[in-house]
Amino acid sequence: MFKKIAKVYLKIAEGICVALLAVIMVCMVIQIVCRLFTIGQNFTEELCRLCFSLMIFIGAPLCLAEGADIVVDMVVNALPAPVKRITDVLGNVIIAFFSVLAIRSEWNVIQTNEGVTAVSMTWIQMNWLYTAFLVSFVFLFISLIIISFLQLGRHGPWRFPLSGHPVRHRKRLCS
Repeated sequence: MFKKIAKVYLKIAEGICVALLAVIMVCMVIQIVCRLFTIGQNFTEELCRLCFSLMIFIGAPLCLAEGADIVVDMVVNALPAPVKRITDVLGNVIIAFFSVLAIRSEWNVIQTNEGVTAVSMTWIQMNWLYTAFLVSFVFLFISLIIISFLQLGRHGPWRFPLSGHPVRHRKRLCS
């Protein structure tokens, strides 16, 4: 049951990220064409910025679930396997704690910015964006907790077999 929910969420997040990237591309084309004909417009830059922010926050749990996050682990690789596993779990717990702080802060931001709209697109309520950030931090927290339990269990480090893609390993900067 939980795996189905996680797979559905990850597919939805992936689809949203692809759609946001398409919106960014269309906005950039519109901006280039408008500059060629010296047509003044200011919504494309702000829309691209909002889409990029959404793509980052919605895609972070997706990258974490697929093991596509980037880590510098030169010191951790030198540790024995049991200590390395504990270090990985401790890192996930620290990031999960940060996620809890971010969730709390996002809730305050949503409450205080009631009725605030984007500057050049007054039809976009900024609370919509902040709510998406809040939801992404909740999913990031849930993903980190699940990964930590999987790392402590028999699955070993870096495995989160809930995404629809094959399980990958984290990108190594120093090894």
